[in-house]
Amino acid sequence: MSVELATAAVAVLAPYLAEAGKEAAKAVGKESAEGAAKLLGWLREKLTGRAKEALTELEEAPASALNQDDLRTQLAKLLEKQPALAPELSALLGEAAGPGDTMTQTVGAGGKASMIKGSGNSVRIG
Repeated sequence: MSVELATAAVAVLAPYLAEAGKEAAKAVGKESAEGAAKLLGWLREKLTGRAKEALTELEEAPASALNQDDLRTQLAKLLEKQPALAPELSALLGEAAGPGDTMTQTVGAGGKASMIKGSGNSVRIG
């Protein structure tokens, strides 16, 4: 679960940072931008050490896949060490999602894939 939450957090945060915060409301919608701003504040408060560095690097270059992967990894590690943070992050992600449909694609080992449209769905690739 920690990897999924970390992945979702980076997926919300990277476009927000790429639009430089203030302009994000125009690009991703006001409610989504406000949720992403709350998420960013929460991450700044909770992350320490290498994870905080990963967040700073993502803020400096949000389009960098390496920076996104690094923050995703560091955040997943934090959630594994402090599982009590997972419900907080999950709630913030719910706020950041905003209204409307969401489409994601998850690809597992061996090239298996699943695509789901909508919200509140989950998938397990075996």
